[in-house]
Amino acid sequence: MHDVRSAPAPKPDDPKTVYTAEDIRIQQYGNTAIVAFRLVATTETAAARQVQNLLNSGTFVKRNGKWQVVNWQSTRMPRTEDENRKEIAAVIAAFHNALAARDAKEITALTDTGFVWLGAQRKEITRKELIDPSNQIKYEKPETTNETISLFGETAVVRGEGRYSMTLVNQGGAWKVVAFHTN
Repeated sequence: MHDVRSAPAPKPDDPKTVYTAEDIRIQQYGNTAIVAFRLVATTETAAARQVQNLLNSGTFVKRNGKWQVVNWQSTRMPRTEDENRKEIAAVIAAFHNALAARDAKEITALTDTGFVWLGAQRKEITRKELIDPSNQIKYEKPETTNETISLFGETAVVRGEGRYSMTLVNQGGAWKVVAFHTN
């Protein structure tokens, strides 16, 4: 709860998430009711559309004529391998485009705070250095037709025909680039 209270206010250009409920079931047992549904969280960014499905259930008790929540539980539903591969491919394409366009906002949205790029000269470039407008990094978007995506739970390793490799992690339903290695 402390983290929720101390979170900074959202900025007007931050991605917005829309929540909807599907498959709602309510079972009442006297002064107790159980609610179960699938919560669908849809976040639109310039790079991609991300959808998370969460199974939710809550227990309500009627006290003094009012229904009050006494318990709540939510579990993120795992995505299929095909869904993960499609989302990862979209993030990779958006990442390459953001680098080529020097789009600091999009690079920030697509990368982890600990992101590091290890280039051909073996110099590490952090996300902060990458989005610094004074940095004159030149980047040519690679051909991405022969990429190999390997999934390891919430981690993905992408290899682009010996020209680059990239590591992504799934953070709360959104894939973020953690490391980028180019030749």
